[in-house]
Amino acid sequence: MPTLQESYSSQGEKEIGNAYFSFTLNMKVVPFYYDDYDDLIANCYIVIDDNYQCVVIDPSKDYDGIVNYIKKNELTLKGVLLTHGHFDHFRGVDKLINTYNCPLYIGFYDLEMLKEIDLNCSMMVGGSFIVNSAAKTVSDGGVLNLLLEDIKVLETPGHTAGSVSYYFKDSKLLFTGDFLFKNGVGRCDLPTGNNKQMMESLKKISSMPKDIKIYPGHGLTTTMEFEFKNNPFINFNR
Repeated sequence: MPTLQESYSSQGEKEIGNAYFSFTLNMKVVPFYYDDYDDLIANCYIVIDDNYQCVVIDPSKDYDGIVNYIKKNELTLKGVLLTHGHFDHFRGVDKLINTYNCPLYIGFYDLEMLKEIDLNCSMMVGGSFIVNSAAKTVSDGGVLNLLLEDIKVLETPGHTAGSVSYYFKDSKLLFTGDFLFKNGVGRCDLPTGNNKQMMESLKKISSMPKDIKIYPGHGLTTTMEFEFKNNPFINFNR
């Protein structure tokens, strides 16, 4: 779990252990990373508006720290958003839904992954992880009116058939899950993955503003400008 040593970066991001607090207009992004190097854990993000409302994106670990953070800061959890249906992104879902009784969202084509261990890849690591909470599906161009700023849904399949990214247009934030990483993209050889769809998804984002900040499912944050210049998959596909 994140440690509590505190420092400040030159980019205006406050760092507490492995959690970075970055401010963009009215939205505050609190990423949670984990030190369990022997476990497969994805990045989890809490996005908070000025009314102390929040959403949690990809609660990857069955971890009290997310619940505790929400309670300590007196936030109202408006929804849990999944970028796709792999087990390493959803293991904390049921804890949040059971605690806050909020809606859960996932891309339409990944819905069945929440119940199927062969599709969500938990069977590959000897696990049997599923989500018991009911989920609502989202599709391309849909808008979630959960916070002060609307959240636009972009279908970005390739890693999985139902992968989606969540776009805060005004704040210029994009949460990409395992679609797009710093200097890379998600693998396409897992169930429902498709290399052609990945290439089409990369073309889809090629016209987006370069100053968008990208929060991926694994690894470090990046920007659209950096990826346009350095990501070999985007450069190859342009």
